[in-house]
Amino acid sequence: MEKQDDATQLLPDDLLAEILGRLAPRWLAASRCVCKAWQAIIDSRRLLRADLLPLSLGGIYFNFHDERHSVFFSRPSTRPIISGMFTDYTPNADRVEDHCNGLVLLWGGVANPATRQWAPFPEPPPPCTEIKGVCQLSNYLMYDPTISSYYEIFQIPRALDRYHDELDPMDDTSQWPPSPSVLNVFSSRTGEWEKRSYVREGEAAGTVADMALSFPYDHFNGVYWQGALYVHCEADFVMRISLSDKTYQVIMLPITTEVSEYKSHFFGRSKNGVHYALMDRDQRLRIWFLNESCGQKMWELKHDKNISFLLKRHDKYGQNDGPWTLHYFDYCENYDQNDIDAHYEGYINEDYNEEYIAAQDCKHFEAASYEDRNGNSIRNVIVPINKFEWDSDNDSILDIENMNDEHRDTFFSILGFHPYKEVIFLNRQMERGLAYHFNSSKIQYLGKTFPECYHSEVHEMYASFVYTPCWIGELSEST
Repeated sequence: MEKQDDATQLLPDDLLAEILGRLAPRWLAASRCVCKAWQAIIDSRRLLRADLLPLSLGGIYFNFHDERHSVFFSRPSTRPIISGMFTDYTPNADRVEDHCNGLVLLWGGVANPATRQWAPFPEPPPPCTEIKGVCQLSNYLMYDPTISSYYEIFQIPRALDRYHDELDPMDDTSQWPPSPSVLNVFSSRTGEWEKRSYVREGEAAGTVADMALSFPYDHFNGVYWQGALYVHCEADFVMRISLSDKTYQVIMLPITTEVSEYKSHFFGRSKNGVHYALMDRDQRLRIWFLNESCGQKMWELKHDKNISFLLKRHDKYGQNDGPWTLHYFDYCENYDQNDIDAHYEGYINEDYNEEYIAAQDCKHFEAASYEDRNGNSIRNVIVPINKFEWDSDNDSILDIENMNDEHRDTFFSILGFHPYKEVIFLNRQMERGLAYHFNSSKIQYLGKTFPECYHSEVHEMYASFVYTPCWIGELSEST
Protein backbone atom coordinates (compact mmCIF):
# COMPACT_ATOMS: atom_id res chain seq x y z
CA MET A 1 0.00 0.00 0.00
CA GLU A 2 2.96 2.30 0.58
CA LYS A 3 3.36 3.35 -3.05
CA GLN A 4 3.72 6.63 -4.89
CA ASP A 5 0.20 6.35 -6.33
CA ASP A 6 -1.45 5.79 -2.95
CA ALA A 7 -4.15 8.48 -2.90
CA THR A 8 -4.60 8.26 0.86
CA GLN A 9 -1.13 9.79 1.31
CA LEU A 10 -2.58 13.05 -0.03
CA LEU A 11 -5.18 13.22 2.72
CA PRO A 12 -4.52 15.18 5.92
CA ASP A 13 -4.12 12.98 8.98
CA ASP A 14 -7.27 14.41 10.58
CA LEU A 15 -9.38 13.54 7.54
CA LEU A 16 -7.88 10.08 7.23
CA ALA A 17 -8.53 9.47 10.93
CA GLU A 18 -12.14 10.55 10.43
CA ILE A 19 -12.54 8.07 7.56
CA LEU A 20 -10.88 5.19 9.39
CA GLY A 21 -12.93 5.91 12.49
CA ARG A 22 -16.10 5.10 10.55
CA LEU A 23 -15.02 1.51 9.93
CA ALA A 24 -16.49 -1.40 11.84
CA PRO A 25 -14.20 -2.52 14.69
CA ARG A 26 -12.94 -5.68 13.01
CA TRP A 27 -12.14 -3.84 9.74
CA LEU A 28 -10.48 -1.07 11.69
CA ALA A 29 -8.32 -3.68 13.40
CA ALA A 30 -7.43 -5.18 10.03
CA SER A 31 -6.61 -1.71 8.66
CA ARG A 32 -3.68 -1.43 11.06
CA CYS A 33 -1.86 -3.93 8.82
CA VAL A 34 -2.29 -1.93 5.60
CA CYS A 35 0.69 0.36 6.14
CA LYS A 36 2.72 1.98 8.90
CA ALA A 37 1.03 5.35 8.35
CA TRP A 38 -2.44 3.88 8.98
CA GLN A 39 -1.21 1.98 11.99
CA ALA A 40 0.30 5.16 13.45
CA ILE A 41 -2.93 7.09 12.98
CA ILE A 42 -5.13 4.35 14.44
CA ASP A 43 -2.86 3.88 17.45
CA SER A 44 -2.11 7.55 18.17
CA ARG A 45 -5.77 8.55 17.91
CA ARG A 46 -6.85 5.44 19.85
CA LEU A 47 -9.48 4.70 17.24
CA LEU A 48 -9.62 1.01 18.08
CA ARG A 49 -11.83 0.66 21.12
CA ALA A 50 -9.96 -1.18 23.84
CA ASP A 51 -13.20 -2.35 25.45
CA LEU A 52 -13.91 -4.49 22.39
CA LEU A 53 -10.53 -6.22 22.49
CA PRO A 54 -9.70 -9.36 24.51
CA LEU A 55 -8.07 -7.42 27.35
CA SER A 56 -10.13 -8.69 30.28
CA LEU A 57 -10.62 -12.05 31.91
CA GLY A 58 -13.99 -13.66 31.20
CA GLY A 59 -13.70 -17.08 32.77
CA ILE A 60 -12.18 -20.52 32.42
CA TYR A 61 -13.33 -23.40 30.23
CA PHE A 62 -12.44 -26.89 31.40
CA ASN A 63 -13.11 -30.37 30.09
CA PHE A 64 -14.02 -33.55 31.90
CA HIS A 65 -13.42 -37.06 30.62
CA ASP A 66 -16.53 -38.77 29.26
CA GLU A 67 -18.33 -35.46 28.70
CA ARG A 68 -18.96 -33.90 25.31
CA HIS A 69 -19.50 -30.40 26.62
CA SER A 70 -17.02 -28.07 28.26
CA VAL A 71 -17.83 -26.49 31.62
CA PHE A 72 -17.52 -22.71 31.91
CA PHE A 73 -16.35 -21.23 35.20
CA SER A 74 -17.08 -17.54 34.81
CA ARG A 75 -15.97 -14.33 36.40
CA PRO A 76 -18.72 -11.79 37.27
CA SER A 77 -18.81 -8.71 35.07
CA THR A 78 -20.86 -5.62 34.35
CA ARG A 79 -20.53 -6.37 30.64
CA PRO A 80 -23.23 -8.33 28.77
CA ILE A 81 -23.61 -11.87 30.04
CA ILE A 82 -21.58 -14.44 28.11
CA SER A 83 -22.99 -17.93 28.10
CA GLY A 84 -20.41 -20.67 28.39
CA MET A 85 -22.61 -23.00 26.35
CA PHE A 86 -22.47 -23.36 22.55
CA THR A 87 -25.56 -25.51 22.21
CA ASP A 88 -27.85 -23.10 20.37
CA TYR A 89 -25.48 -21.90 17.65
CA THR A 90 -23.06 -24.77 16.96
CA PRO A 91 -23.80 -28.25 15.53
CA ASN A 92 -22.94 -30.56 18.43
CA ALA A 93 -19.39 -29.27 18.72
CA ASP A 94 -19.28 -28.15 22.30
CA ARG A 95 -15.91 -29.22 23.70
CA VAL A 96 -13.16 -26.60 23.68
CA GLU A 97 -9.86 -27.71 22.14
CA ASP A 98 -8.03 -24.38 22.32
CA HIS A 99 -8.53 -20.66 22.90
CA CYS A 100 -6.80 -17.57 21.56
CA ASN A 101 -7.75 -13.92 22.16
CA GLY A 102 -11.50 -14.45 22.39
CA LEU A 103 -12.00 -17.23 19.87
CA VAL A 104 -12.39 -20.85 20.94
CA LEU A 105 -11.53 -23.85 18.83
CA LEU A 106 -14.18 -26.57 18.90
CA TRP A 107 -14.37 -29.82 17.02
CA GLY A 108 -14.87 -28.87 13.38
CA GLY A 109 -15.16 -25.11 13.85
CA VAL A 110 -14.31 -21.87 15.61
CA ALA A 111 -16.72 -19.95 17.87
CA ASN A 112 -16.83 -16.54 19.48
CA PRO A 113 -18.82 -16.89 22.73
CA ALA A 114 -19.12 -13.11 23.15
CA THR A 115 -20.80 -12.54 19.77
CA ARG A 116 -22.33 -16.04 19.66
CA GLN A 117 -21.01 -16.84 16.19
CA TRP A 118 -19.68 -19.99 14.66
CA ALA A 119 -17.52 -20.73 11.59
CA PRO A 120 -16.87 -24.34 10.50
CA PHE A 121 -13.70 -25.51 8.78
CA PRO A 122 -13.16 -28.52 6.50
CA GLU A 123 -11.70 -31.80 7.67
CA PRO A 124 -7.90 -31.63 7.77
CA PRO A 125 -5.67 -33.70 5.47
CA PRO A 126 -3.55 -36.65 6.70
CA PRO A 127 -0.52 -35.98 8.94
CA CYS A 128 2.50 -34.42 7.25
CA THR A 129 5.11 -36.85 8.49
CA GLU A 130 6.97 -39.77 6.96
CA ILE A 131 7.20 -41.55 10.31
CA LYS A 132 4.64 -44.33 10.30
CA GLY A 133 2.05 -44.41 13.03
CA VAL A 134 2.43 -40.76 14.07
CA CYS A 135 -0.98 -39.16 14.46
CA GLN A 136 -2.02 -35.53 14.41
CA LEU A 137 -3.44 -35.11 17.88
CA SER A 138 -3.31 -31.42 18.80
CA ASN A 139 -4.89 -28.37 17.16
CA TYR A 140 -3.87 -24.83 18.06
CA LEU A 141 -5.63 -21.56 17.28
CA MET A 142 -3.82 -18.36 16.36
CA TYR A 143 -5.74 -15.08 16.31
CA ASP A 144 -4.88 -11.43 16.98
CA PRO A 145 -7.72 -8.96 16.28
CA THR A 146 -5.32 -5.99 16.49
CA ILE A 147 -3.42 -7.34 13.48
CA SER A 148 -5.99 -9.14 11.36
CA SER A 149 -9.59 -10.32 11.43
CA TYR A 150 -8.46 -13.71 10.13
CA TYR A 151 -7.33 -16.68 12.19
CA GLU A 152 -5.27 -19.82 11.58
CA ILE A 153 -5.28 -23.33 13.00
CA PHE A 154 -2.03 -25.30 13.34
CA GLN A 155 -1.93 -29.07 13.65
CA ILE A 156 1.04 -30.42 15.59
CA PRO A 157 2.01 -34.12 15.33
CA ARG A 158 2.90 -36.13 18.42
CA ALA A 159 5.57 -38.81 18.20
CA LEU A 160 4.43 -40.40 21.44
CA ASP A 161 1.15 -41.63 19.98
CA ARG A 162 2.13 -44.35 17.51
CA TYR A 163 0.40 -47.53 16.51
CA HIS A 164 2.59 -50.43 17.59
CA ASP A 165 1.88 -52.50 14.49
CA GLU A 166 3.22 -49.69 12.31
CA LEU A 167 6.48 -49.03 14.12
CA ASP A 168 9.69 -49.02 12.11
CA PRO A 169 12.92 -49.51 14.13
CA MET A 170 14.66 -47.02 11.86
CA ASP A 171 12.19 -44.31 12.85
CA ASP A 172 13.08 -44.52 16.54
CA THR A 173 16.50 -43.01 15.88
CA SER A 174 15.16 -40.13 13.81
CA GLN A 175 15.40 -36.63 15.25
CA TRP A 176 12.25 -35.12 16.73
CA PRO A 177 10.89 -32.71 15.75
CA PRO A 178 12.16 -33.25 12.22
CA SER A 179 13.64 -30.47 10.12
CA PRO A 180 11.99 -29.27 8.08
CA SER A 181 8.78 -29.84 10.01
CA VAL A 182 5.80 -29.82 7.65
CA LEU A 183 2.55 -28.82 9.34
CA ASN A 184 -1.06 -28.68 8.25
CA VAL A 185 -2.36 -25.12 8.67
CA PHE A 186 -5.90 -23.86 8.09
CA SER A 187 -6.37 -20.20 7.18
CA SER A 188 -9.75 -18.48 7.45
CA ARG A 189 -8.51 -16.07 4.77
CA THR A 190 -8.56 -18.82 2.12
CA GLY A 191 -10.92 -21.26 3.83
CA GLU A 192 -8.52 -24.11 3.06
CA TRP A 193 -5.85 -26.27 4.67
CA GLU A 194 -2.31 -25.99 3.34
CA LYS A 195 1.09 -27.51 4.11
CA ARG A 196 3.73 -25.20 5.54
CA SER A 197 7.36 -26.08 6.08
CA TYR A 198 9.33 -24.80 9.10
CA VAL A 199 13.10 -25.21 9.40
CA ARG A 200 14.60 -25.86 12.82
CA GLU A 201 17.12 -23.46 14.30
CA GLY A 202 19.32 -25.21 16.85
CA GLU A 203 19.16 -28.70 18.28
CA ALA A 204 16.30 -31.18 18.22
CA ALA A 205 14.53 -32.20 21.42
CA GLY A 206 15.74 -35.79 20.98
CA THR A 207 14.83 -38.84 18.98
CA VAL A 208 11.48 -40.39 18.26
CA ALA A 209 12.30 -43.08 20.82
CA ASP A 210 12.89 -40.37 23.48
CA MET A 211 9.34 -39.13 23.01
CA ALA A 212 8.02 -42.50 24.19
CA LEU A 213 9.17 -41.58 27.71
CA SER A 214 6.42 -38.98 27.95
CA PHE A 215 3.14 -39.53 29.71
CA PRO A 216 0.74 -40.18 26.81
CA TYR A 217 -2.39 -38.72 28.41
CA ASP A 218 -1.15 -35.23 29.17
CA HIS A 219 -2.92 -32.31 27.56
CA PHE A 220 -0.44 -29.99 25.88
CA ASN A 221 -1.26 -26.28 25.75
CA GLY A 222 -0.26 -23.70 23.19
CA VAL A 223 0.41 -19.96 23.51
CA TYR A 224 0.32 -17.29 20.82
CA TRP A 225 2.62 -14.45 21.81
CA GLN A 226 4.17 -11.62 19.76
CA GLY A 227 4.10 -13.28 16.37
CA ALA A 228 5.07 -16.77 17.49
CA LEU A 229 3.18 -19.92 18.44
CA TYR A 230 4.59 -21.74 21.47
CA VAL A 231 3.46 -25.35 21.79
CA HIS A 232 4.11 -27.48 24.86
CA CYS A 233 5.23 -30.83 23.50
CA GLU A 234 6.01 -34.29 24.78
CA ALA A 235 9.29 -35.05 26.58
CA ASP A 236 9.41 -31.67 28.36
CA PHE A 237 10.09 -29.29 25.48
CA VAL A 238 8.41 -26.32 23.83
CA MET A 239 8.25 -25.79 20.09
CA ARG A 240 8.48 -22.08 19.28
CA ILE A 241 7.16 -21.54 15.75
CA SER A 242 8.06 -18.19 14.19
CA LEU A 243 5.29 -17.22 11.80
CA SER A 244 7.29 -14.53 9.98
CA ASP A 245 10.38 -16.44 8.80
CA LYS A 246 9.08 -20.05 8.74
CA THR A 247 11.50 -21.32 11.37
CA TYR A 248 11.10 -23.02 14.73
CA GLN A 249 13.18 -23.58 17.82
CA VAL A 250 13.18 -26.20 20.56
CA ILE A 251 13.11 -24.78 24.10
CA MET A 252 13.50 -27.30 26.89
CA LEU A 253 11.32 -26.80 29.96
CA PRO A 254 13.15 -25.50 33.05
CA ILE A 255 12.65 -28.76 34.93
CA THR A 256 12.17 -32.38 33.99
CA THR A 257 8.86 -33.81 35.15
CA GLU A 258 8.75 -37.30 36.59
CA VAL A 259 5.81 -39.21 35.18
CA SER A 260 5.90 -41.65 38.10
CA GLU A 261 5.26 -38.88 40.63
CA TYR A 262 2.08 -36.91 41.17
CA LYS A 263 2.29 -33.58 39.42
CA SER A 264 0.16 -30.84 37.98
CA HIS A 265 1.80 -28.57 35.48
CA PHE A 266 0.63 -25.87 33.13
CA PHE A 267 2.14 -24.01 30.19
CA GLY A 268 0.46 -20.72 29.34
CA ARG A 269 0.54 -16.97 29.04
CA SER A 270 0.56 -14.60 31.99
CA LYS A 271 1.62 -10.99 32.45
CA ASN A 272 4.49 -10.06 30.11
CA GLY A 273 4.69 -13.38 28.31
CA VAL A 274 5.09 -17.15 28.44
CA HIS A 275 5.05 -18.95 31.82
CA TYR A 276 5.33 -22.51 33.06
CA ALA A 277 4.12 -23.80 36.45
CA LEU A 278 4.73 -27.11 38.23
CA MET A 279 3.05 -28.39 41.38
CA ASP A 280 4.46 -31.52 43.04
CA ARG A 281 2.93 -33.95 45.54
CA ASP A 282 4.27 -31.91 48.49
CA GLN A 283 2.30 -28.81 47.40
CA ARG A 284 5.43 -27.03 46.23
CA LEU A 285 4.49 -24.56 43.52
CA ARG A 286 7.18 -23.33 41.15
CA ILE A 287 6.56 -20.79 38.39
CA TRP A 288 8.99 -19.77 35.64
CA PHE A 289 8.92 -16.91 33.14
CA LEU A 290 10.48 -17.26 29.67
CA ASN A 291 12.73 -14.23 29.30
CA GLU A 292 13.39 -13.52 25.62
CA SER A 293 15.17 -10.19 25.95
CA CYS A 294 18.54 -9.57 24.26
CA GLY A 295 17.96 -12.41 21.81
CA GLN A 296 18.21 -15.07 24.53
CA LYS A 297 15.52 -17.46 25.76
CA MET A 298 16.07 -18.19 29.42
CA TRP A 299 13.68 -19.51 32.06
CA GLU A 300 13.59 -17.32 35.18
CA LEU A 301 12.22 -18.75 38.42
CA LYS A 302 9.60 -16.28 39.70
CA HIS A 303 8.00 -18.30 42.48
CA ASP A 304 9.06 -21.27 44.61
CA LYS A 305 6.94 -21.88 47.67
CA ASN A 306 5.09 -24.55 49.58
CA ILE A 307 1.43 -23.49 49.46
CA SER A 308 0.01 -26.10 51.81
CA PHE A 309 -1.29 -23.23 53.97
CA LEU A 310 -4.09 -22.98 51.39
CA LEU A 311 -5.43 -26.32 52.56
CA LYS A 312 -7.31 -24.93 55.51
CA ARG A 313 -10.81 -26.39 55.66
CA HIS A 314 -13.24 -24.29 53.66
CA ASP A 315 -15.90 -24.40 56.36
CA LYS A 316 -13.60 -22.28 58.53
CA TYR A 317 -13.71 -19.46 56.03
CA GLY A 318 -16.57 -17.06 55.63
CA GLN A 319 -16.08 -17.08 51.86
CA ASN A 320 -16.96 -20.68 51.04
CA ASP A 321 -18.54 -20.51 47.61
CA GLY A 322 -17.08 -17.37 46.10
CA PRO A 323 -18.61 -15.08 43.46
CA TRP A 324 -17.77 -17.06 40.29
CA THR A 325 -20.51 -19.13 38.68
CA LEU A 326 -20.58 -22.43 36.84
CA HIS A 327 -22.20 -23.08 33.46
CA TYR A 328 -22.53 -26.73 32.61
CA PHE A 329 -24.58 -28.99 30.42
CA ASP A 330 -26.80 -30.99 32.75
CA TYR A 331 -28.44 -33.90 30.98
CA CYS A 332 -28.42 -36.08 34.09
CA GLU A 333 -31.40 -34.42 35.77
CA ASN A 334 -35.07 -34.77 34.85
CA TYR A 335 -36.73 -31.36 34.98
CA ASP A 336 -40.44 -30.71 34.82
CA GLN A 337 -41.37 -30.69 31.13
CA ASN A 338 -43.90 -27.88 31.59
CA ASP A 339 -41.18 -25.62 32.97
CA ILE A 340 -38.88 -26.62 30.15
CA ASP A 341 -41.50 -25.94 27.46
CA ALA A 342 -42.39 -22.56 28.97
CA HIS A 343 -38.79 -21.44 29.09
CA TYR A 344 -38.09 -22.73 25.61
CA GLU A 345 -41.02 -20.75 24.20
CA GLY A 346 -39.72 -17.65 25.91
CA TYR A 347 -36.25 -18.32 24.57
CA ILE A 348 -37.52 -18.64 20.99
CA ASN A 349 -39.74 -15.55 21.24
CA GLU A 350 -36.88 -13.57 22.83
CA ASP A 351 -39.17 -12.44 25.64
CA TYR A 352 -37.50 -14.22 28.54
CA ASN A 353 -35.14 -12.09 30.55
CA GLU A 354 -33.52 -11.75 33.94
CA GLU A 355 -36.48 -9.76 35.37
CA TYR A 356 -38.92 -12.50 34.37
CA ILE A 357 -36.70 -15.20 35.85
CA ALA A 358 -36.31 -13.26 39.10
CA ALA A 359 -40.04 -12.63 39.32
CA GLN A 360 -40.91 -16.28 38.80
CA ASP A 361 -38.11 -17.47 41.09
CA CYS A 362 -37.25 -20.22 38.63
CA LYS A 363 -34.19 -21.78 37.09
CA HIS A 364 -32.19 -20.26 34.25
CA PHE A 365 -32.44 -22.50 31.21
CA GLU A 366 -30.73 -22.46 27.83
CA ALA A 367 -31.69 -23.98 24.49
CA ALA A 368 -29.70 -27.08 23.57
CA SER A 369 -29.24 -29.66 20.85
CA TYR A 370 -27.01 -32.67 21.41
CA GLU A 371 -26.54 -36.40 21.02
CA ASP A 372 -27.11 -38.64 24.01
CA ARG A 373 -24.71 -41.33 25.17
CA ASN A 374 -26.26 -43.81 22.71
CA GLY A 375 -25.78 -41.51 19.76
CA ASN A 376 -29.46 -40.55 19.48
CA SER A 377 -30.17 -37.01 18.38
CA ILE A 378 -31.92 -34.97 21.10
CA ARG A 379 -33.14 -31.51 20.11
CA ASN A 380 -34.97 -28.58 21.67
CA VAL A 381 -33.86 -29.64 25.11
CA ILE A 382 -33.44 -26.97 27.75
CA VAL A 383 -30.46 -27.28 30.04
CA PRO A 384 -30.13 -25.38 33.32
CA ILE A 385 -27.18 -23.07 33.84
CA ASN A 386 -26.34 -21.14 36.95
CA LYS A 387 -27.48 -17.54 37.06
CA PHE A 388 -25.08 -14.63 37.45
CA GLU A 389 -25.73 -12.97 40.79
CA TRP A 390 -22.68 -10.78 41.48
CA ASP A 391 -22.17 -7.62 39.47
CA SER A 392 -18.66 -6.29 39.83
CA ASP A 393 -15.56 -5.73 37.73
CA ASN A 394 -13.38 -5.86 40.81
CA ASP A 395 -10.76 -8.46 39.93
CA SER A 396 -8.68 -8.02 43.08
CA ILE A 397 -7.16 -10.87 45.05
CA LEU A 398 -8.07 -11.09 48.71
CA ASP A 399 -5.42 -11.38 51.40
CA ILE A 400 -5.87 -14.46 53.61
CA GLU A 401 -3.49 -15.15 56.47
CA ASN A 402 -1.25 -18.19 56.36
CA MET A 403 -2.77 -21.24 57.98
CA ASN A 404 -1.12 -24.18 59.71
CA ASP A 405 -4.07 -26.56 59.58
CA GLU A 406 -2.85 -28.66 56.67
CA HIS A 407 -4.46 -31.64 54.97
CA ARG A 408 -1.91 -33.68 53.07
CA ASP A 409 -4.61 -35.82 51.50
CA THR A 410 -5.83 -32.79 49.57
CA PHE A 411 -4.36 -32.02 46.16
CA PHE A 412 -4.29 -29.07 43.80
CA SER A 413 -4.43 -29.00 40.04
CA ILE A 414 -3.60 -25.98 37.91
CA LEU A 415 -6.35 -24.38 35.81
CA GLY A 416 -4.25 -21.69 34.15
CA PHE A 417 -2.73 -18.23 34.37
CA HIS A 418 -4.43 -14.87 34.47
CA PRO A 419 -3.26 -13.37 31.15
CA TYR A 420 -2.78 -9.82 32.47
CA LYS A 421 -1.90 -10.28 36.14
CA GLU A 422 0.60 -12.41 38.01
CA VAL A 423 -2.12 -14.75 39.19
CA ILE A 424 -2.44 -18.49 38.78
CA PHE A 425 -5.75 -20.33 39.04
CA LEU A 426 -5.83 -23.54 41.06
CA ASN A 427 -8.42 -26.23 41.62
CA ARG A 428 -8.70 -27.93 45.02
CA GLN A 429 -9.87 -31.55 44.91
CA MET A 430 -11.79 -30.79 41.69
CA GLU A 431 -14.24 -28.91 43.91
CA ARG A 432 -13.13 -25.32 44.57
CA GLY A 433 -11.45 -22.75 42.40
CA LEU A 434 -8.73 -20.47 43.80
CA ALA A 435 -6.89 -17.45 42.49
CA TYR A 436 -3.35 -17.24 43.86
CA HIS A 437 -1.21 -14.14 43.42
CA PHE A 438 2.24 -15.66 43.13
CA ASN A 439 4.13 -12.48 44.02
CA SER A 440 2.27 -11.57 47.20
CA SER A 441 0.90 -15.02 48.16
CA LYS A 442 -2.61 -13.58 48.39
CA ILE A 443 -5.54 -15.82 47.53
CA GLN A 444 -9.21 -15.63 46.67
CA TYR A 445 -11.73 -18.44 46.80
CA LEU A 446 -13.69 -18.19 43.55
CA GLY A 447 -16.42 -20.81 43.73
CA LYS A 448 -17.42 -24.39 43.04
CA THR A 449 -15.83 -26.00 40.00
CA PHE A 450 -17.51 -29.41 39.96
CA PRO A 451 -21.08 -29.78 38.62
CA GLU A 452 -23.43 -31.34 41.14
CA CYS A 453 -24.76 -33.87 38.63
CA TYR A 454 -21.30 -35.26 37.83
CA HIS A 455 -19.80 -38.19 39.70
CA SER A 456 -16.27 -37.72 40.99
CA GLU A 457 -15.36 -41.39 40.52
CA VAL A 458 -16.20 -41.12 36.81
CA HIS A 459 -15.52 -37.54 35.77
CA GLU A 460 -11.97 -36.22 35.85
CA MET A 461 -10.83 -32.84 34.59
CA TYR A 462 -8.11 -33.08 31.95
CA ALA A 463 -7.87 -29.69 30.20
CA SER A 464 -8.60 -26.02 30.93
CA PHE A 465 -8.51 -22.79 28.93
CA VAL A 466 -8.52 -19.23 30.33
CA TYR A 467 -10.96 -17.18 28.25
CA THR A 468 -10.69 -13.48 27.30
CA PRO A 469 -13.80 -12.13 25.52
CA CYS A 470 -13.45 -10.36 22.17
CA TRP A 471 -16.35 -8.21 20.97
CA ILE A 472 -15.03 -7.26 17.53
CA GLY A 473 -17.58 -8.01 14.85
CA GLU A 474 -18.19 -11.23 12.99
CA LEU A 475 -15.85 -14.11 12.31
CA SER A 476 -14.06 -13.50 9.03
CA GLU A 477 -14.97 -15.63 6.07
CA SER A 478 -12.68 -16.67 3.26
CA THR A 479 -12.32 -14.35 0.33
